[in-house]
Amino acid sequence: MDYDIVIIGAGVVGLAVARELAETSHKTVLVIEKEANFGQGISSRNSEVIHSGIYYTPDSLKAKFCTRGRELTYEFCQKHQIWHEQCGKLVIAQDGQLNELEKLYEIAQKNGVPDNYIIDPKELSALEPQIRGTAALFVGCTGIMSAHEFMAALHRISKEKEHDYLFMTEVVEIDQMTDGYKVDIRNADGDIEHVTAAWVINAGGLHSDMIAQMLGGEESFPKLKYSKGCYFKLSSTWSGQFNHLVYPLPDKKHGSLGIHLSFDQTRSVKLGPSAHWLEDRIENYDVDETLTHLFHHGAARYIKNLSMEDLTPDFAGIRPKIYHKDNPVSDFYIAHEEDKGFPGWINLIGIESPGLTAALAIAEEVAGLLTD
Repeated sequence: MDYDIVIIGAGVVGLAVARELAETSHKTVLVIEKEANFGQGISSRNSEVIHSGIYYTPDSLKAKFCTRGRELTYEFCQKHQIWHEQCGKLVIAQDGQLNELEKLYEIAQKNGVPDNYIIDPKELSALEPQIRGTAALFVGCTGIMSAHEFMAALHRISKEKEHDYLFMTEVVEIDQMTDGYKVDIRNADGDIEHVTAAWVINAGGLHSDMIAQMLGGEESFPKLKYSKGCYFKLSSTWSGQFNHLVYPLPDKKHGSLGIHLSFDQTRSVKLGPSAHWLEDRIENYDVDETLTHLFHHGAARYIKNLSMEDLTPDFAGIRPKIYHKDNPVSDFYIAHEEDKGFPGWINLIGIESPGLTAALAIAEEVAGLLTD
């Protein structure tokens, strides 16, 4: 075998797995990435939020890995001096939404999320004078971080253990062998090569389902559908105006957390993401200016004195959502596919939000599967 382990994908999850292996094993590792550098796909196109775990069905993989991942992420950021801030967040209820807010609070309790409670309009105004609502759920353990610094640290630790990386390299075919897998790749020059490994970890993000299907048995693995999310930035007059992230209640119709307010280390404010299904598998990251009205309408429900002129198109991301029988599945798919006849193959499919927060916990799980 050329390597003990091949990881397909150098987004945040693939990098987190590589870092976990660097710190817990002596196995040889190759990471294959189709872009020119790590973290160039969906891992770099999100709100950079350290999620608390309040939204996810109790005992689901999202709940499990988000709550564990949150703790690991704060620890990792502190240890490696990655910019982050445990700023907390507010989930805003408007008229007629108090029952929904209370249900969200109950999920938070079931998931063991610390430091959260419901506040009234007066308390909300004291925390965020520019925000309106009939009530809010305060969540103290939510935070923000620099996703790029986070991924750079994961990559550095992996490289220090002499892991190999192939960038501008695309997986084109998978063949199962008696003791592992042969992975055919198209390199940066367009030539076809192959590498062999005893284990393959599929962390292919938007393409993870298609990579899994290269094994054969097309119906055996989950299928993805793309959900695009756009962001708008607010004018500089809003910079530094907020101390907490601010969210509406989740948008259940579109399977998203709603158009929320977040900021970065410069205190620049952005709104997003929106959510709409893409009918094809084309990665289109353009932001449609005609969405300005939609964003303003959604955000003005909770931001006082917000005008249309304050909004400017910023960037877009794509969520890889698992689809089954025309219904989106709300959880991750993480599996060693031994029972399906593919020992040594681990699929990580549908790793959307809260994937950034969950990455280190998912990596722990994968390392455990490798030793089972």
